[in-house]
Amino acid sequence: MTTIPARLRAALPAKVAQLRRRHHQLAEQIDAELQRPMPCSAALQTLKRQKLRLKDQIAFYSRLVASADRSRMPAA
Repeated sequence: MTTIPARLRAALPAKVAQLRRRHHQLAEQIDAELQRPMPCSAALQTLKRQKLRLKDQIAFYSRLVASADRSRMPAA
């Protein structure tokens, strides 16, 4: 298992929170676009791709956070 530097480990939860906020903002933008009388399919496609990319990043950084938490736990 790779050791994560303390400075990076401390920044990970904030990074995950930032990504979650942006993910939520994109969801709101998608909803707003869908409320328009004639939603723009190109805009929706772009927003949905961005949201999916963020979801993948959130999963990646969340795994790093979990890994960092496990590595700090004392062996039983």
